[in-house]
Amino acid sequence: MQSVFLRVAVVAWAGFSLLLALHWFIDLGMVGFPDGYITPYARATDPLLHTLAAACLAQGLYFLCRGILGRGFGLLTIGLQILIAAILTVAPVLIIHICPIPVYAAAPMRR
Repeated sequence: MQSVFLRVAVVAWAGFSLLLALHWFIDLGMVGFPDGYITPYARATDPLLHTLAAACLAQGLYFLCRGILGRGFGLLTIGLQILIAAILTVAPVLIIHICPIPVYAAAPMRR
């Protein structure tokens, strides 16, 4: 019974990771829409967000394969792998999205 629960949990995490990566790639593709202007903050964080989205996609595919094909993995092992994957991919993107934009970057200075 524990193996079935773990497989479902791993496949659920994989699905969540793949959906997040898809959402992030769509967000990154919409930067500058409709007028084409890209803020300096978006320009500065774009390479990092692309890298993190690709890493999230890769870890989603890894956990999907692991959940479908894997045999004999323990709760501690797979739980630790999911926690590390969340800390390395999901947490930085969430921090970037809630990071306050500096006032000097949002509005031009007047002289």
